[in-house]
Amino acid sequence: MSNKAITADAFNRGALRMTVALLRGVNPRLALNVQNQMIEPINPQSNANPSPKDNFRLTLKPIEVRHIVETLKAKGQHPNADPGTEMLIKALIIDWVNYANYLIELENSKNA
Repeated sequence: MSNKAITADAFNRGALRMTVALLRGVNPRLALNVQNQMIEPINPQSNANPSPKDNFRLTLKPIEVRHIVETLKAKGQHPNADPGTEMLIKALIIDWVNYANYLIELENSKNA
């Protein structure tokens, strides 16, 4: 098992799949870009089967992350969203905002 640290730029397959599903109808290109992040797991399962627990290191642009957060916020405020879906969306928003902050810190450390 690899010992790579899980940082804010690492998302599990389940979170990425949910994000793709929520983005697909609103921004198909961005949904595809998120889906394309699921290529090389950081911590592949020993049997190499795809698992929801697989984590992936993301390489998205800050503007893409902003679009994701804005789309998720709009979806979370949808009057027909059931409480379970709302909770999932809120958790996803926190993950994506953490990733945005991570990107900001990276940029600031480059400029320091």
